[in-house]
Amino acid sequence: MRLQFVAVVVVAATVFQSACSSSGSDGSPTGSSSCTVAGVSLSASPTSITTGATSTITAAVTASASCATTVTWTASPSGGTLTPSGLTAAFASANPGTFTITAASTADPTKSASAAVTVTAANTCGQANGTIVTHSTNITADETWAGDGVTHRIPNAISLSGNAVVTIQACAIVSLAQGVTINVGGNSHLVSAGTSSARFVTFKRDVATQAWGTIRGVSPTSLIDLTWTTLTGGGNFGGGMNDPTISGFGNGYASIPVGVIRVNNVTIQGSQGVGVYLDANAAFTNDSQQLQITGAGKQPINTTMMSLGSMPSGSYTGNATDEVLIFGPNANVFGDMTVEDRGIPVRIAYGTMSIAPSGGATAPVTLTLKPGVVFKFPKVGGGQPGARVTFGTNGNPPNNLVGVLNAVGTAAKPIIFTSGEASPAAGDWVGIWLNTATGSRLDYIEINYAGAASSIVSANCRLINTPDNAALLVGDFSTQYVPPSGMITNSKITNSAGYGINAMWQAPAFNSPDLTATNTFSSNARCKQTYNGLTPPGTCPVGGGCTAP
Repeated sequence: MRLQFVAVVVVAATVFQSACSSSGSDGSPTGSSSCTVAGVSLSASPTSITTGATSTITAAVTASASCATTVTWTASPSGGTLTPSGLTAAFASANPGTFTITAASTADPTKSASAAVTVTAANTCGQANGTIVTHSTNITADETWAGDGVTHRIPNAISLSGNAVVTIQACAIVSLAQGVTINVGGNSHLVSAGTSSARFVTFKRDVATQAWGTIRGVSPTSLIDLTWTTLTGGGNFGGGMNDPTISGFGNGYASIPVGVIRVNNVTIQGSQGVGVYLDANAAFTNDSQQLQITGAGKQPINTTMMSLGSMPSGSYTGNATDEVLIFGPNANVFGDMTVEDRGIPVRIAYGTMSIAPSGGATAPVTLTLKPGVVFKFPKVGGGQPGARVTFGTNGNPPNNLVGVLNAVGTAAKPIIFTSGEASPAAGDWVGIWLNTATGSRLDYIEINYAGAASSIVSANCRLINTPDNAALLVGDFSTQYVPPSGMITNSKITNSAGYGINAMWQAPAFNSPDLTATNTFSSNARCKQTYNGLTPPGTCPVGGGCTAP
């Protein structure tokens, strides 16, 4: 048995030698000149990094021409990530420590070099590193405020003016004293340049118990530009503007909205008053997105009606009052606007609201409401009914101005027009008047608790001795706007203090078209739809009546 074992070993050795006979012991091909590796050198740049950062390691092999110049990479101790790419490698580690990176020649593994990379813990974003820079004077030229834990203390109100751009780098901390406001005027920009959820900018109180003021845009050509930014504990503006954390000022209530605030992944927490205040048709920019407002002492947003459509995607719950409040001299819409569902209702506390061209313009104005939008109309002026919402004008056919309502909801997310009262009741608000509203389309909408006195006196053929009160009033007393029968579908009209639909257009027949098919009517004081008016010289049926009881 012993002789047999030795034979096996010899055979194995012979096979191994044969397999290796094509090259020399130094890794060079047999018959070629000898490979000689003189040495390996290594450099790391930088040699010190913070956790999450990267060092680049570069190797060089000095060897004769016949040698391969490749290397084998290793790192010790474990806990880092080494990513080789030929004669370079990238090294990073989430753990602090000193790591040795080694590159060994593949032609001669006895030749190698090593470099040390020291990894220190990075400051947690939002945590001060001990460096404090005070900003107490107004700014008229570009500035960059350092990040990575540097605290920028603002002890008093300051203003940006001219063309100044102040850029605040990621992980900076802006610490504001009690009541302190940053005014952004002229063509200046305040740019808060966070880069991710881990690399953000923080605005906070200098003293934990003392709320700071407002980041306040005071010019329609200025810009408050916030990316990956958190603002906590602001809104101490002394009672003005409902104490917002951020405010903007536009070109005026009669002007088209202008974007003066840009947000991208911004959080406003614990505002003393409202989160954002948009005055004089100031607006968010079109590319704004992902705004979260929570813990506000009032509403998340106060805005003029024309700027409502600029409200970006995000989250607006968890505040004292989870509603958007419309303010300003009126709630009129004089330019095309689309309102998205942002998860909270819109409160419109006015007696009237007009959707129509203004200032001599004649092009139709369209208000588009997306599925899920909720408009609330509270009583006004000591208990008077809430808004009569009028689309278009009358009195000048066939040249009445046109206002269009495009409200197409879904079964799961209807568009709702309702009372703004805590205990809603029939007649809390007047209703919707599609006056001259050519092109309007209503699908899966609800009109609730309307039908208050409309102040309209039409010559239609409704029941004699009854007022023109209804949740939905349609027509401009002429033939300019006669709605198609499918203008409103899959919708509900409930708890009207008057009719469901008051038909005030003129047509050859007093009961055409019927708008009630596919719609639901309940708990209304009068019938579903009145008779409409007749084109002259037609006369109404005796006593008037209803197209749909």
